[in-house]
Amino acid sequence: MKKFISALLFLAVTLFAESTIQNIEWDEAVALSKKGAVFLDVRTPAEVAEGSVTGTLTIPLNEISTRFTELPKKKTILVYCRSGKRSAMASEFLMSQGYDVRNIKGGFLAVPPKKVLPHN
Repeated sequence: MKKFISALLFLAVTLFAESTIQNIEWDEAVALSKKGAVFLDVRTPAEVAEGSVTGTLTIPLNEISTRFTELPKKKTILVYCRSGKRSAMASEFLMSQGYDVRNIKGGFLAVPPKKVLPHN
């Protein structure tokens, strides 16, 4: 029941949020990460197992409403998923919680190859 309520809350926040997502390209995200911003991957564990960006925090989208407090509040959060749709939803939610967020256009499909760390 708790997960159901969390899911409803997450959906309501993402549907009715009035803030505008700041979408950025990977090159800008990489530059921001060099200044202390944190990458957040909201893909599923199976997707992450195929590879991820070096130094990324991972919280699947379906857990973001219960785990967002694990993210540093004083840093910019650079959110990505596979293609950009789930990360946009996560970005809206995190913005509603007071986080400074950027959504990375194109998601993991567009990540520069040198930033990928394959998992074995």
